[in-house]
Amino acid sequence: MTEAKTFLLVEDDPRDIELVENEFKEAPLNIQLQVVRDGVEAMRYIVGHGPYADWEKNPLPAVIILDLNLPLLDGLRFLEWLRTEAPAPQRHIPVIVMSGSVQPDDVSRAYALGANSYLVKLVNWDEFRKRIKAFGIFWSTYAAMPRAFSF
Repeated sequence: MTEAKTFLLVEDDPRDIELVENEFKEAPLNIQLQVVRDGVEAMRYIVGHGPYADWEKNPLPAVIILDLNLPLLDGLRFLEWLRTEAPAPQRHIPVIVMSGSVQPDDVSRAYALGANSYLVKLVNWDEFRKRIKAFGIFWSTYAAMPRAFSF
């Protein structure tokens, strides 16, 4: 079996966190899911500050799954920080925006800031579950990704 890939889920809704956790557990994936609940906590995770200083317990993610509507620092501002101010290797971590917003401005802004894909949270739970499994399989198994280094 291949080495587990760490996915960082930046999400404040407990139901969405549980859904992603459950779908990744049920799918044949080798993903270690880490969860933070706001944009500031995500920044701390990416740079290894505070409770995230132990790179063994909190490895840098291969992929970030990012909600847009977050407390303290919203997803778009986090994405802008990641792509422009984070340590250079971390700037290239793929980001999948997972949002309830279907507003064209949100989608366009996310891509303009460097999102790698945009997944809409669907009301139809069965279809949404299928999409979560599909992107988990793609990003953990098939996608070639840059390597982020810790400092």
